[in-house]
Amino acid sequence: MRGAFITGCHRVGALLALCLLFCLPVVPAHAAMVDLTPCVASVRSGDSAASVLAEPKRFDCISPQSSLQAGDYWVRIDVPLSAHQPGQRPVLRFASVWEDGLALTAIHADGSVRYYNEAEIAERAYMRLGATRAIMLDGQRPAVETLLAKVSGSVIVRGVLQAPQLSTPNEAINYELAMASLYAGFGGLAIAMLVYSIALWRAMREKFLLAYCAMVAAMTVYAFFTSGAVHYVIDGLSGGDRLRITIPLLAISASTALIFIHHFFEASNIPRWLLQVTISHATAMSAFALFYGAVAPNYVATLDQIYLLGFVPVPFIFSAYLWFAWRKKDPFLRYFIVAWSGPAVCVAVRMAHGYGLLPYHILIENSTLIGLAFEALVSSLAIGHRVRLLAQARDRAETAAASALVMADTDPLTGLLNRRAFLRKILDRPNHWTLLLLDVDHFKRVNDSLGHAGGDDAIISIAAVLRSNAPEGAFVARMGGEEFAICCHSMNNAALDPDKLLSDVRSMKLPEGYRVTASVGIANWSVHNENDWKILYRAADMALYRAKSGGRDCYIRHDTERAAA
Repeated sequence: MRGAFITGCHRVGALLALCLLFCLPVVPAHAAMVDLTPCVASVRSGDSAASVLAEPKRFDCISPQSSLQAGDYWVRIDVPLSAHQPGQRPVLRFASVWEDGLALTAIHADGSVRYYNEAEIAERAYMRLGATRAIMLDGQRPAVETLLAKVSGSVIVRGVLQAPQLSTPNEAINYELAMASLYAGFGGLAIAMLVYSIALWRAMREKFLLAYCAMVAAMTVYAFFTSGAVHYVIDGLSGGDRLRITIPLLAISASTALIFIHHFFEASNIPRWLLQVTISHATAMSAFALFYGAVAPNYVATLDQIYLLGFVPVPFIFSAYLWFAWRKKDPFLRYFIVAWSGPAVCVAVRMAHGYGLLPYHILIENSTLIGLAFEALVSSLAIGHRVRLLAQARDRAETAAASALVMADTDPLTGLLNRRAFLRKILDRPNHWTLLLLDVDHFKRVNDSLGHAGGDDAIISIAAVLRSNAPEGAFVARMGGEEFAICCHSMNNAALDPDKLLSDVRSMKLPEGYRVTASVGIANWSVHNENDWKILYRAADMALYRAKSGGRDCYIRHDTERAAA
């Protein structure tokens, strides 16, 4: 097992390296942009851009923006000269936040001022991939020295104006392409895993596969909205509307992950109370997130804190599953730990950012997708391993069931069909049948002379003779005691030679040179139901009785029409 685990770790390492390729294009594009420092001041009655800029001490450049109250704010950004590239039009990019409107004033090096009103910003700063907004600044004027933004109706979920950056148009395009690579890679992987899991579920009908499909589907929809790609599809959708949708989608994705782990491990290894806690918390978290999205931006500060608290139990619930799975030596545990280590780290990073412990970063904003991409790659191994174990268990169960069926239908001494199975096979195939009944003559003498072991040897030998004389496709059975039967289609009647059968019985070699003979009764009848079978059996039995009465060691064919009458 240790060797298999090490091999699995090597494979996971390779998959992790592949997963990191999603992130690599983002880093250079992000590093090529110049990060700017926003300073914030509350809007006062009678404020103007000129009066605010004349009071630099009003601005706070140190305190985290998330500590502010909802309202209207000025955001001042001093742009270093090194941020500009000669001949390149500057592009201002910042993260999408929850606000009603934004106006921008740009003060250039020659003292000229360029004002961008809310309508112009709304038209020009449309949403980009990565849920960021970009404003193409005036490139005909000298370099921008100061930017002053007026943000109206800021909800302050994470800040007033987050992560402002200045770049060139080429750098902005490279950034957009990098984000497109990230989301396209995740989307393709998610769709592939969804199709793969649905196919497996249709074949296996295992609940954990259906739960995994729900989780991947929820994460795919969440990625579509949180990436900002939805703005390319739905015109007029505001950043606030997008956030109102992504808030419940993230919680629903976490809830489906809980449902997945609920079904992933063997139910016998997990206590019932933990299963109930999992379902209850997943339901409560999704319900509250839907309520949050419906009423926001009202009471957003309080709702957001409760929303974040809802994610706190998730790692503890996961840890509880791991603990009980480890105690019960669940065979799927090691794959699960490796697969979910990525999402666990990403959730911790997201929560740290949510509580203001980590600053905004585009990779933090998309860490959930990166973690789930890693999880999907490793889970393909985990699911494949589990399906393999399930298939093996199912094969063993089918083999055992087949063996039990054979034992139930077979005479244990001779290996021939027993009476019940013999009748079932005939009734399952309506046809015109020829039935031969054979009874060993004076079998009690065999037991008296050779003992019960010798009698068993005689029974086994007669069974072998019957098999060798039965036509192809015929059914051979031990009806009980020393009575046997062969049933074949009437068209194969010619292949059933009773004279040869009786001769072979006489020629059997038994202990101490003992010889036996048999009597045979034969009848024909069309069997479609149990009543037809009774007619056929009665006719063959009457023929057998006549053979015994006529001196034994012979066969008699009976007129079935007379027996039916």
